Amino acid sequence: MTKSYLQCVSWLNHRDRLKEPITRIGNIANDPDLYQKINEACSNEWAFLFLAPDGFVVLWPRIANNKAYIEVTIASCHGGNAMLRYQPHIIELAKRGTAAFIEFATARKGFNKVAPLNGWQRGGARDDLTIWRNYLGKHHG
Repeated sequence: MTKSYLQCVSWLNHRDRLKEPITRIGNIANDPDLYQKINEACSNEWAFLFLAPDGFVVLWPRIANNKAYIEVTIASCHGGNAMLRYQPHIIELAKRGTAAFIEFATARKGFNKVAPLNGWQRGGARDDLTIWRNYLGKHHG
């Protein structure tokens, strides 16, 4: 696996400096409670913070319809081509467990073009957000 520079770190050491960008993203996504949800999930180790040189990602293992999956709760990277650079590491982490797919929801219309080129399929919509899923081979179906 190529080095992705995603590193799992302690939420408590980074939550204060991440409050503003998470709140801003939450406001764009019409989710003003996003920071509080992430703070509770990461503080209780239900979700996990990964830092990158140019941003951060929060991954939250979930279960729906008896299928485990990884929710990319928030991702903020400023270096360009973040999906290409960090997706392989996120897929590898998901495959280490029993995840059937990875999922994220976004208000950004640019993903309508980029996501399908990187193996993502539209999974519907929720609260004016498009849901994208990347199915992980053996678990799909």
